[in-house]
Amino acid sequence: MHERKNARAPEGVQGAQHLPEEGSGSRGRMVEKLQKIIADEGLYSQVIDFFPYPVIVFSPDYTLVMVNKVFAEATGMDPVEIVRGNIRILQYKIDDLQLASAISRVFAGNSIFLDDVRQPFDMFSDIPANHDVQHDCYSKAVIFPVPDNDRKVGHAVIVFMP
Repeated sequence: MHERKNARAPEGVQGAQHLPEEGSGSRGRMVEKLQKIIADEGLYSQVIDFFPYPVIVFSPDYTLVMVNKVFAEATGMDPVEIVRGNIRILQYKIDDLQLASAISRVFAGNSIFLDDVRQPFDMFSDIPANHDVQHDCYSKAVIFPVPDNDRKVGHAVIVFMP
């Protein structure tokens, strides 16, 4: 795991990789395109729902605002509870330091690509106790900010990938 383009990981955090600035490189273009799609709510909803990997949209207080079908199926969560604002990211439950750091830094405007993510679904509240989550299916994550109209980060997105 190496940093990209001379970016340095915070002390004690190994494996967190910054995405290139918007407009440079394929990951930067992907984040930029997804940010534009999010601005168009109707299309946004469809793209998120049909995306083949778990997608989570959350607010600065770590409340899940929207997830896609793949995430709901992988965790056994009820999408209705998520819409009600009852599901949260619980930072104290994150054992993976690179993931914990990335979730904190995203609201400072950082886009982060992570390799070797461990047990990514443990951080969410209210995963049914009887649901067997397949953690080893998703070992990578892209976490990026979504600015609101006044260019402040209003939400963040996590996409888990194999």
